[in-house]
Order: sequence, then structure tokens, then C-alpha cells
Amino acid sequence: MKREAALVVLTMVGGVWPSAQGQQPAINSQMRHATGQAVTPIFEGWFLGADGARYASYGYVNLNSEEKLDIPVGPDNIITPGDADRGQPTHFLPGHQKGVFTIPLVADAADAELTWSLTIRGHTMSVPTNLGPLYQIEGLVTNGGPWPGNTPPVLRFDPEGASGQGPAGLTMAVPVKSRPNTDVSLDVWITDDGLPGELAPLVVRSAQSGQRQRRRRQMSVAWSKYRGPGDVRFTEPSPPIAEDRARTTATFSEPGDYVLRVLGLDGSGLSGCCWTNGFVRVVVE
Repeated sequence: MKREAALVVLTMVGGVWPSAQGQQPAINSQMRHATGQAVTPIFEGWFLGADGARYASYGYVNLNSEEKLDIPVGPDNIITPGDADRGQPTHFLPGHQKGVFTIPLVADAADAELTWSLTIRGHTMSVPTNLGPLYQIEGLVTNGGPWPGNTPPVLRFDPEGASGQGPAGLTMAVPVKSRPNTDVSLDVWITDDGLPGELAPLVVRSAQSGQRQRRRRQMSVAWSKYRGPGDVRFTEPSPPIAEDRARTTATFSEPGDYVLRVLGLDGSGLSGCCWTNGFVRVVVE
């Protein structure tokens, strides 16, 4: 019953989608409450990683159009069975957020059947994994698209360092250290295969021209708080990309351990493929 409720919510709520340049998400007008609502976990499907392992992909719907919610890992934010902390978010942005995190699944083990449960304001919503073939998503390549298939952008936190590609993404190996109200520089390098290329012809309506023109898809990055006790402010949540590099700064309101998420997009959206997650841990002393 709980899973059915989650699916109904997802159908009714169009959600939040990054814009073509990843700058301003648009919240669906059917979300009629700015505050006071709960959060629904979403199992989006499973995919095969480059290592041949299966990964479960998750998102969520924060039913508020304005209110951001924090649910610490524990009884109210738990994945079962096994370790309650599987890297899930504890900070929930408004609306529908897709492709937020993944969990590697152990083949032919009880641990492969997981359930994510969120409880807030007396409401508990749970969603189980389903490893059936109908729930398999593309993850790392769009089959049947432009040859040889569109793939997610590649993210790096150092131009010569380790790379990440796809929903499982990349986590910075060494935590960043800072102090409250001190700017922290955040750099990410993003490259892509150039697919899916151009959008369909669009009619440009202006006094000068009514001709059809093609518009190229654009890569983008979008930073957000993923975990942490205080507020995080970014000078540019979606900084411009120049020579494969995007730079912004973050400021933290109070001490504690934080995790920031950077979402890399190639302009094709978040429907099975192709996006890449990056995670940065910041220790504010």
C-alpha cells in the first residue's frame, strides 16, 4: 500500500526539473502546499555498472514547493536490511528530485532487496527495490539513440585526478576543511561525448526572424546541500562552464560534517540516462 501511495504522488506531482542550463528548477504548479508536507522516497530502477554489478537508483518527492527538510539517518531515514546508512540524503530540496543516489546491490543475497523509509510529521513512506526486468534503466548509455549511444558526462574534482561517470558518480577522496562563514572554493571539471547534440528545430519568434533554428544542448552543473547541520550558501549554484571547468564557492553557517552534491548534466534530462553525481565532504570546524 505504501508503494502504491508513492506512485500516485509521483503521477500527480510533476516535480522539479533542472532547466536546459541547470540554473533554475521549475516546480510543478500542482504542488499546492509551500510548507507542512512530507517526503516520499522513490525507487527509480536498477542498472548495470561498468564493473558489471547492479546498482539501485533513488530519488524523492518533497511535497512542499518551498520548504526544505532535514531528516537525519536513523529510525526516520533508514534503509533496511543491513546498515541504515547507505549514503542517502538527509537534506531534501522541494519538489521531485531524480537520480539523487545509488546503492550497489549484492547479487543473489538478501541484501539485494532493500527498503528505504522516511518518516516526518507522523507520516512514514517506504519504497522497496524491484529487480525485475521491467525496472531496469539505462544508467550509463542511451540505447537506440545517436550512434554509438549517448553516455553521461565525466566529472573530476582535479583535472588529472579520478573520474566518475553515471548515477553512482564520484566522491572526493579527501574531505575539505573550513570554518563557519568562510568561503570554500569548489571546482569541478566536466567533459562529455557531445551527444545527444542538437534539439529539434524551434521557431524563433522575433521581429527580425521567424525561421526555424536548431538549438544545441548544453552541459551544466548544479550544486546543492546533501547532508549537514546548517545552511549552505553558494555564490553560484549553477556556475558557467569554461574550458571544461566550473567554479563556485560555498559558505557554511555552523560547524559540523557536510556533504555537497554536484549534478552534471549533458542536456538530455534525467530519464534513465544521462547524468553524473559528484559528492564532496566538508568538515566545518
